[in-house]
Amino acid sequence: MMLEVTDMHAFYGKSHILQGVNLNVKEGEIVALLGRNGVGRSTTCKAVMGEVEPKGSVKFQGQEISGKKAFQIANMGIGYVPENRDIFPGLTTRQNLTL
Repeated sequence: MMLEVTDMHAFYGKSHILQGVNLNVKEGEIVALLGRNGVGRSTTCKAVMGEVEPKGSVKFQGQEISGKKAFQIANMGIGYVPENRDIFPGLTTRQNLTL
């Protein structure tokens, strides 16, 4: 399993946003998270990336990554591209993606 999320919970303050998320992604699979606004799609990605502290297990290529810092997870090869327009307008598309 390339990415394995087991019983993941995440909070913003006292608000319990993710409640027991389970997700498995095999190598070569393409996976999409779908749902209306406010159901936790972005929070799931942020918790996998370490931008939101997850409770539960998050494994990447068999290694537990829950509790690691976001830059450590990124160095392992996981990336997160937010949907907002936080880009550098003076850079090319390639340069923005590289960052």
